[in-house]
Amino acid sequence: MNKIVNYLLNRILGVTKRYSAVLQAGDSKFLPNFSINKNRSTSLQEHKVVIGDKCLLGVSVFLETPEAKVEIGDRVYMGNSSIIAKTGIILGNDIMVAWGVTFYDHDSHSLNYKDRDMDIQQTYADYLSEKGNYLKNKKWDVVNSKPIKIEDHAWIGAESMILKGVTVGVGAIVGARSVVTKDVPPFCIVAGNPAKIVRQLENNL
Repeated sequence: MNKIVNYLLNRILGVTKRYSAVLQAGDSKFLPNFSINKNRSTSLQEHKVVIGDKCLLGVSVFLETPEAKVEIGDRVYMGNSSIIAKTGIILGNDIMVAWGVTFYDHDSHSLNYKDRDMDIQQTYADYLSEKGNYLKNKKWDVVNSKPIKIEDHAWIGAESMILKGVTVGVGAIVGARSVVTKDVPPFCIVAGNPAKIVRQLENNL
């Protein structure tokens, strides 16, 4: 959606009213660029985004399938980032997420080239026949997906990517532009591509 249109709809309707069919939010605030996007092959009511209290969010949420769920706890700050969910993405409490971060809980396409070839053909056919909705008949059952979990007090640096199946532990820090493919232990700093532990932090909980 055009950024200006999204901004105006958020200002005129309000985020909670605009997305009332899918969004449950406590006492939280939304930046003008916040959005929830869905695959138009399913109805909005089949998805759910749950947000707690005292969050400040500018994230774009993409719900790829009817099963997709996104949960965000209390006191979470998230800049202009993306959450792309086929299965589920959960963020706990007291989490900071910088701008340009991507949470991606699936591979997007099959690892089998034959499936990918069919994906390309189906995408093209849908674009022509479904008024531009090129994901209308995407075959999701061949796409690997595992939930992502970000635990309390974590900090995710700018332009990082958190991939499927990853848990970022309590109090952990992900350095800017890291690609996280494996679990991050609590109270440590990871950085790089793929992200590796570069420092252990004191657990002062």
